Amino acid sequence: MTIRQFITIMVFGTLMCWSGWGVVLWNIDPYEAGVLSFLFFYITLFLALTGTISTALYTVYHFFGDVQVPVFRYVQKSMGYGLIVSSLVVFIILAQMFRLLNVWSISLLVLIAAFFISLKLSRRRPYIPTYEPETNRF
Repeated sequence: MTIRQFITIMVFGTLMCWSGWGVVLWNIDPYEAGVLSFLFFYITLFLALTGTISTALYTVYHFFGDVQVPVFRYVQKSMGYGLIVSSLVVFIILAQMFRLLNVWSISLLVLIAAFFISLKLSRRRPYIPTYEPETNRF
């Protein structure tokens, strides 16, 4: 799969998730909804946020990255951060739904997200230099 195909599928899937979230948002009454309706709401929101954040971060990494690395590293990095941030947002909304959202719970969720981001950043990949022939201009 080429990167163009991946980005096309990712953007199309993200748009489908946003439209699915909109359908759930406009057609389901939260006062009469069951567990399945809330499950659809949170799953479509999570997938839509993950796709949006991952695609945006990939674009930023691709166009503004300093180091020339393989493209799949940008995809891997952006998908990981997209999953972490989307999880944080969905957990905050869930905490609000159950009336558990306060300063301490937000602090705890942010610390947990920071822990996962620091774990992700601490994994070092070996640097593989590219071959550049030496030019002697004496």
